[in-house]
Amino acid sequence: MKHAVQVDKRTYQVEYEKTAGGLRVWVDGRSYQADASALSGGFFSILVNNRSYDAFVSREKDSFAVVVAGKTMDVDFYDPRSRQPSDESKRSAGVSRQTICAPMAGRIVRFQVMSGDLVQDGQGLIVLEAMKMENELKSQGIGLVREILVAENDVVVPGQHLMVIE
Repeated sequence: MKHAVQVDKRTYQVEYEKTAGGLRVWVDGRSYQADASALSGGFFSILVNNRSYDAFVSREKDSFAVVVAGKTMDVDFYDPRSRQPSDESKRSAGVSRQTICAPMAGRIVRFQVMSGDLVQDGQGLIVLEAMKMENELKSQGIGLVREILVAENDVVVPGQHLMVIE
């Protein structure tokens, strides 16, 4: 089965087939051996070329928010028989929706932006404390902070939605 997969506004051509050991996946012509197990609550255990990854997947309106190794990615799958990704239309609008998710369990220490603020790509948004370490969550693009979904000192779980930027 062939699909176009868009990850953070970059489109990849993906083909896969089931094998005795899981899946054989080709991404832009490069081959990978993969397997995945769904755990509870949107968590997945993924094996790619004998390397293990933990992922959290949540459904956003017409795409998915995927958290792997502390990085949140916007992922959308396109069946070439039905619709194609519209990179150009997203660029022309100049706006895309970002849902900032907690990459790990922790406590919200402080916000570096407020609702209504304009943020730049890579700008610090939220400081999250996990295991006595402070982690800065950053914007993945330019946008306006539309909604802050948690408060300072709230305890959050991996994948929990923290902020919406459009």
